[in-house]
Amino acid sequence: MKSTGLSKEKFLYLLVNRLAIFFFLMCLLSLFLYAAGTTQDFIDSTQLFLLNLHFILGIFLTAASVSGLLLDLSRFSLTRKKRYLLRAGGYVFLLVFGVVTVLAASAITAISGGNGIF
Repeated sequence: MKSTGLSKEKFLYLLVNRLAIFFFLMCLLSLFLYAAGTTQDFIDSTQLFLLNLHFILGIFLTAASVSGLLLDLSRFSLTRKKRYLLRAGGYVFLLVFGVVTVLAASAITAISGGNGIF
């Protein structure tokens, strides 16, 4: 029986890749909106919402990057093609960006007193 379309393995790689790119772009957009909001004097609740959104998107970006990194490293171990190491390097960059994003958003939220403790 002839298979048409994408295999399950290729679909998984494509899905993880697109998710990582989507969350990276959304993180950049929420960071831009937060920066624009500080210069445009957005109200505090909007700024806290943007920080919380940035935090959540950073967590999703980190999860997608770890998944992509593991998939590319497993694929490299099977095929020994160097392009998978290059893609894994891209996922490492996204992983570091996601972790820094989460830490920065949580630090700004805690410093601004919007964490509900104070």
